[in-house]
Amino acid sequence: MVLAGKIGLVLGLIITVLSFIGGFSAMFMNYDQLATLLFMVIPAGFVITFAGLATIVLFAPREGNK
Repeated sequence: MVLAGKIGLVLGLIITVLSFIGGFSAMFMNYDQLATLLFMVIPAGFVITFAGLATIVLFAPREGNK
């Protein structure tokens, strides 16, 4: 489960950052519809990032479980 959390965390970060950069790039090049689409993807990337982080925190081995 921890591996799935790490994959979700990295995937969510990649989606968020690429959508953010692509959205602003499209907005400054006057591709307004593409910019809107990319900006709408950012919250989905954030949710995936948060779900991955929560999975890591919940399922990571702790010192007391040895």
